[in-house]
Amino acid sequence: MNLPAQLFTHDVLWLGNLLFFIVLVQALKRVEWRDLFGNEIRTSALIALVLFTPVFWLLNAGIHPGFNFHLVGSTLFLLLFGWPVALLALTLVMLATWLYSGIDLTSVGLNGLMMLAVPMLLSEALLRFSQRALPKNFFVFVLLNGFVCAGLATIAMMAATTLLLLGFSHYTWAQIQYHYLIPAPILIFAEAFATGAFITAFTVSQPEAVKNFSVADYLTGK
Repeated sequence: MNLPAQLFTHDVLWLGNLLFFIVLVQALKRVEWRDLFGNEIRTSALIALVLFTPVFWLLNAGIHPGFNFHLVGSTLFLLLFGWPVALLALTLVMLATWLYSGIDLTSVGLNGLMMLAVPMLLSEALLRFSQRALPKNFFVFVLLNGFVCAGLATIAMMAATTLLLLGFSHYTWAQIQYHYLIPAPILIFAEAFATGAFITAFTVSQPEAVKNFSVADYLTGK
């Protein structure tokens, strides 16, 4: 989903940029740099994914502006690196992808809020809930925090985007429903499946790369 600048007024675009800038500043303040760069496996995973993820962002499907679909990776990045690093890393992915595609950067804020901040907020809340209230079990982590959470985060992203388009663009409910919501289950399942598959691969082969996964908590003695 790339929301082009021509769909919105300048006031809406710059308000989105301001709000997203505030979120980015908060993320920068919370990054645990020593923890990130002190873990070579996690750092290598971050670099590899930042270089690899733009491929999925460039391979998008859609006809009308704002109604294109591609994998985002918000929940996967959050589970691997924590939300501050995940937000900053995917912001770099978004900027690189858009510079390559020649997209107007004035809509970065709105897209960052919809594609990154909203799904990460929900993913973080569900992760903290599961850590507090549910048994620390490998399958709970992979299926709930990976597969289910990614699907719910995508639904939240689409719901927020739908409200934004209804309130501030020229699209009608019928247009949004036909071009955006009817194909939505395909993207929801694809995002959930990809996240579940990748997080399973990381936790099994390189658990040290997953910030929000602990072998001692989830595997030892299970």
